[in-house]
Amino acid sequence: MPMDVSGPPLIGGSEDNHLLASVKRHATENPDRAMVSVRVGDAFVDRSAADVWQRVEQLAKGLIAAGIESGDRVALMSATRVEWVELDLAINLVGAVTVPIYETSSPDQIGWILTDSEAAILVVESDEMLAAARSIETETACREILVIESGGLDELIDRGVDVGRDDLDDRLEAITPDDIATLIYTSGTTGRPKGCVLTHRNLRVNVDQVADALAGAVDASDTALLFLPLAHVLTKTTALFCLATGIRIAFGTSIANLPDEFAMVRPTLIAAVPRIFEKVYSRAQHTAEADGKGRIFDRAVTTAIRWSRQRVAGRITAITRAEHWVFDRLVYRRLSAAFGGELRMAFSGGGPLGERLTSFFDGVGVRIYEGYGLTETSPLVTINRTDAWRPGSVGRAVADTSIKIEADGEVLVKGPQVFPGYWRNDRATAEVFDDDGWFHTGDIGTIDQDGFLLVTGRKKELIVTSAGKNVAPAPLEDRLRSHNLVSQAMIVGDAQRFIAALVTIDEEAFVDWAQDHDHPGATVADLATSDELRKEIQEAIDVANASVSRAESIREFVILPADLSLEQGEITPTLKVRRAVVAQHYEDTIKAIYG
Repeated sequence: MPMDVSGPPLIGGSEDNHLLASVKRHATENPDRAMVSVRVGDAFVDRSAADVWQRVEQLAKGLIAAGIESGDRVALMSATRVEWVELDLAINLVGAVTVPIYETSSPDQIGWILTDSEAAILVVESDEMLAAARSIETETACREILVIESGGLDELIDRGVDVGRDDLDDRLEAITPDDIATLIYTSGTTGRPKGCVLTHRNLRVNVDQVADALAGAVDASDTALLFLPLAHVLTKTTALFCLATGIRIAFGTSIANLPDEFAMVRPTLIAAVPRIFEKVYSRAQHTAEADGKGRIFDRAVTTAIRWSRQRVAGRITAITRAEHWVFDRLVYRRLSAAFGGELRMAFSGGGPLGERLTSFFDGVGVRIYEGYGLTETSPLVTINRTDAWRPGSVGRAVADTSIKIEADGEVLVKGPQVFPGYWRNDRATAEVFDDDGWFHTGDIGTIDQDGFLLVTGRKKELIVTSAGKNVAPAPLEDRLRSHNLVSQAMIVGDAQRFIAALVTIDEEAFVDWAQDHDHPGATVADLATSDELRKEIQEAIDVANASVSRAESIREFVILPADLSLEQGEITPTLKVRRAVVAQHYEDTIKAIYG
């Protein structure tokens, strides 16, 4: 049955016309407050709000001197770093539009985005990215390229020294809420990426909606560690939320450096994708088993989940409290230390995390707020609130937002954060909006009796077996990835007589596993078909199958010889599997399963 729900009215939202106002306000009212923190050697060094705003204005003057007009597009290709945020704000200050490009993008992808957006200037982080851009430069309208690591931004600032204050103020005052702030190209698995037009209003309202949901649970005393790509809308909105709230932002240098940087920054909140939490859990489980403490860890996991579930229900039993107290000293504090020891709040998006893992981390002391949305929705449509938190769901509709479930299960959305359309692509825009103005997300979900949304997968990814059974792959894949040896999993079986899985092995966990099983120096490829490794993965398969009917269960699986690769386009920069690419790369393997 179709069903619809709406979030509460947004009360006390910002009246700012644009995304710059809150940053400028902090710089004026609290000039010495630490706004950002950047790594210098083995320490993170704070920079004040006044210093950041001064840098933004200097970059904005440089852009004016470079001929950037209101409405022009400026492309930005860089890893997460403070310069990304400063340049993004400067681009908006002059009335221009930021076009982010993932640092891992191929020359073909770069060329398409620059050509379609007609970007006037491209800013890249490194000479390596410059080389990729140079290979397609003659095919685009881009008139110059600046390199951050080669002093390109300092050069830009030098060019703007003669630009007057009046020119800057005029640009800022001319910005309206419906001006385009950013043009984000979706990393679609098929066809050319489409440019999602997001306005100042879209993004600013979404920041207000998040603030409303958190109801004062965070403030300027908090520190956020950003490490996911700022080209992704979840990270960008997190940064905007921190800037508006006064939360100090520490910029991580890479996911590989996270263990060290968690300890250095000791963040109180982070935004991540499910794979980050899955990896922390798997590593802890693997370490415990390697130390001969696997049974203790398993009991600690069970207790943490039970404690969280009982707390949500409103009553924690005495025996659960006692066991939790013991395991807090034996296990949970060490897990908390993996995040720096101060983390109390985390936001997870980009895919389902699952009730079990969410409850486990809550029992450890880290409450994860799952939310749901898309690039087209700026991104948040739902979020678990401080006063309404339900693991396994993606929360309730945020303020001023309506959600409807169609008869076929598709999630439809209305709200001020929903984008106006795709860049110069009326046909694609018409395909996602119906005559009543509902945005069709392409996701399948349900709404429970308390208004919480549960998303089961993408409409296009729904697998239909030859017997006509509909199977959502995401829940099975999530359960498989909870095994410490499993890195990625992809369910297959569309139009086939049974469901199967492609599984990749976590290379870090595999090294110790191979050593323990008398195969020192062996690779995953060496043992992919061995009975020993297959037995381990079969255990993960059995656990996943226990949660579904026999018709939905995994009957066969193949261990792939190597993990899925970002460079090969098999996963996105936010670690989601690109199914069409993987299916193409392993076409013969899939055929052999059903041979």
